[in-house]
Amino acid sequence: MEFALDAEQRAWLEEVRAFLAEHVTPELRAELAEHDLELPGGEVAAFRRRIGEKGWFGLSWPVEYGGLGLGPVHQHLLMSEFEYWGVPGPDLTVTSVAPMLMRHGTERNKQEFLPPIARGEMICAVGYSEPGAGTDLASLRTRAVLDGDAETGAWVINGSKIWNSGAQRSTHEWLCVRTDPEAPRHKGISVIIVPIDHPGVTVRPLIAWSGYRTNEVFFDDVRVPATNLVGEANHGWRYITGALDLERGALTNAGDLRRAVDDLLRLARSPREDGVVPADDPQVRRDLARLDADVEAATLMGYEAASMLAEGIIPSVEVSVEKIFTSELRQRIAVAALDVLGPEGLLAHNSAGAPLAGRFERLYRAAPLLRFGAGANEVLRDVIAQRGHAMPSYGR
Repeated sequence: MEFALDAEQRAWLEEVRAFLAEHVTPELRAELAEHDLELPGGEVAAFRRRIGEKGWFGLSWPVEYGGLGLGPVHQHLLMSEFEYWGVPGPDLTVTSVAPMLMRHGTERNKQEFLPPIARGEMICAVGYSEPGAGTDLASLRTRAVLDGDAETGAWVINGSKIWNSGAQRSTHEWLCVRTDPEAPRHKGISVIIVPIDHPGVTVRPLIAWSGYRTNEVFFDDVRVPATNLVGEANHGWRYITGALDLERGALTNAGDLRRAVDDLLRLARSPREDGVVPADDPQVRRDLARLDADVEAATLMGYEAASMLAEGIIPSVEVSVEKIFTSELRQRIAVAALDVLGPEGLLAHNSAGAPLAGRFERLYRAAPLLRFGAGANEVLRDVIAQRGHAMPSYGR
């Protein structure tokens, strides 16, 4: 079977590339190199505004929700290009939170939250894991109690979240809470939208080995309108698992892997400081060829998942396979790069003399994150076995 984009999709890809060629400026790259996404009001913020002006945050949304109605394949192609160029595009707010609001949110949820998401003004951190409930998310203890009725009352929230990435630069939490402590573990969970700047919300940084910042977030008698409940109370497990499936698809986009292998192939053809040209070694060539082929396979996995979404199917098993494959491939690329680059490859990120400013050294430290982010690979292998092959769960 021949896999190829059609003429309309190729034209869309050229439009995205033309936009990036115009707006990915040296100033934007310099800010990202120095501050990543952490500098408010700078070049990254201006870049996000331009994306919002194009309508691209909601490009795959139905027109009735303020989107362009272009479909998941268009979004996938856009995100692949943004990843390849190394610039921020539509985030998990757009790719996983918004679709769940469309599918399951109340009419008020949709009217209140979807327009600012489409403009790039509302950014959600995903509040799932807790100190005692990471992989076993159904063990969460963060509690929300309704004070008053479902229209005029308020949810009062107490508890904490950990590994809450992006909370320091988000406007809201997509917060997973327990609303019925007497119900079975998966039945008494809800999702509530919580503004980060509300009284009682405290964000505390956690710095990972890679230098990547994640967070602990604490909720101390935080009161939000009862109407901030997403969909129905105690139905949150369905919304969470759906959002996680979409999150895995977004996080496993192969655009950055394609760029990493392209950069590594170029470096392998150039002499190192010791005069060695790595690509002269047949084993190096074989290893790089294998990585190149694996990136192509990952790209096809992404196309498959996007095509299923276009047909209205959430590709739970497919994105789990893709997430495992791409997260482990990312680590293999990093290991291969340090071998190819020799001693210079060990120079720290942004240090003098480091090849590509130490990008592969940083990738080596950052790659483990995605082996457990959005679901540990070991757990996802169980998901594939159970959902994809009807195998029994452990202990049955």
